[in-house]
Amino acid sequence: MTTAARTAPVGVRNSLTERYLGSSAGISAVWPDAPDQARLKLVREALEDRFLTRPGFLEAAEVARLERDLNGMMDLLFSLPARLFGDDVHAFAAAVGLRPEQARIALRTPVQEPARIGRADLYHDGANFRLLEFNLSSALGGTQNPELNRLLLEDENLADFAAAERLTFPDTLAAVAGVILEAAQNAGHRGATPRVALMDWPSGYLKTEPEIRVLAGLLERYGIEAIPCHTGQVRETGGRITIDGDGRPVEIVYRFFTLGELTADTASITRAEELLDAFARCGTPVLSPLRTSMHGNKRALSMLWEDRCQQTYDAAERDLVERFLPWTHAFRPGTALIRGEETDLASYCVRNRRDLVLKPSHGLGGAGTVLGRSVSEGEWADALSRAGDRYIVQELVTPQPELFPAADTGELSPWVVNWGAFLLGRQYAGSFLRALPADRADVISYDNKAHVSCAFQATDV
Repeated sequence: MTTAARTAPVGVRNSLTERYLGSSAGISAVWPDAPDQARLKLVREALEDRFLTRPGFLEAAEVARLERDLNGMMDLLFSLPARLFGDDVHAFAAAVGLRPEQARIALRTPVQEPARIGRADLYHDGANFRLLEFNLSSALGGTQNPELNRLLLEDENLADFAAAERLTFPDTLAAVAGVILEAAQNAGHRGATPRVALMDWPSGYLKTEPEIRVLAGLLERYGIEAIPCHTGQVRETGGRITIDGDGRPVEIVYRFFTLGELTADTASITRAEELLDAFARCGTPVLSPLRTSMHGNKRALSMLWEDRCQQTYDAAERDLVERFLPWTHAFRPGTALIRGEETDLASYCVRNRRDLVLKPSHGLGGAGTVLGRSVSEGEWADALSRAGDRYIVQELVTPQPELFPAADTGELSPWVVNWGAFLLGRQYAGSFLRALPADRADVISYDNKAHVSCAFQATDV
């Protein structure tokens, strides 16, 4: 049985982390290095050699609660069309801020249900994990993190610590492969090795190609033949979808392109309609379906705090939202029910600048995010005036920094960690950590040059 969780010193998130930092493993940096040069090359190419000096650690009880909370939150997000809109998905699409052409594209294949593929971005405030956003899509970074776990275990001190503490880690890639194999089977594929197109939009592929190629190589180990490509390489040949330069049909399209890319302009919309119609004619499912992203929209999160939604909750649902999700509201003119009191929303935001963060409903990588405490009153007022109706405002979560050893001296310094926790199906499937030094950690994202790591977890035995 693992040691019970207790209050840890400042900068040490739990007792497992405290034991690690006090062990021979924790006194120096751990770098991904190993005799397996092929694996090392794949991970370094995918993660650009920006590594944290140690992994993160989760107690067994934390893992169990995190899996319950993530499943509960995904259930709530997927229930919103029925709970609030009488199962009218077009009304739901409009409510989360999709333009008519975006809704038309997202719902063009109505038979496809949302997919349980997601990565929750979390801060730990010293007492609990808090949900910042829930990216519900197949277009997720960090799925190669178990390769980093394996590389770090080549460090003798870390391996000894992991063995003594009975630490393990979920195989995120195996979970991704499981979702792909299930989708291929549901699509009628009966062969031993399904062929999957890992597909981005042409402009996006210029950036994502290295990571997609890494993923393709890793998926081979799980019995999947994956083809890196972009939508400009798609052809319809003899009633099947093929990719330029290959010619053989694919059974599944694993989507990296986004709804925003497909609807960026008239030409993109026309191409998107042609593509989706071709996929439908050929019986080639898109994983995850575009409609899934509507549920991961931050406006969808804000609905969970609306009074009309709160009135539908049972006790467990109410507890989950209040404990796990910071207060979140669509930013718009007029009044809002805040803590049970009808209040002018704009005035509330002005008065409570230091406790709030303004985010685009559809943003990625922290782009457009403004922390009230990090700007002046005038800058905050200007950001609010320019926000329009495509932003949300959220209670600011103050994360507890975690201690990491310096690479050269081993001296501990505080970093703020964004925990990217994967949920695939109903399974917690590992965490992709991104972090920045505490003195420059307003917005933590990979695009913001964050350093990365993986997580190990205790087993309750």
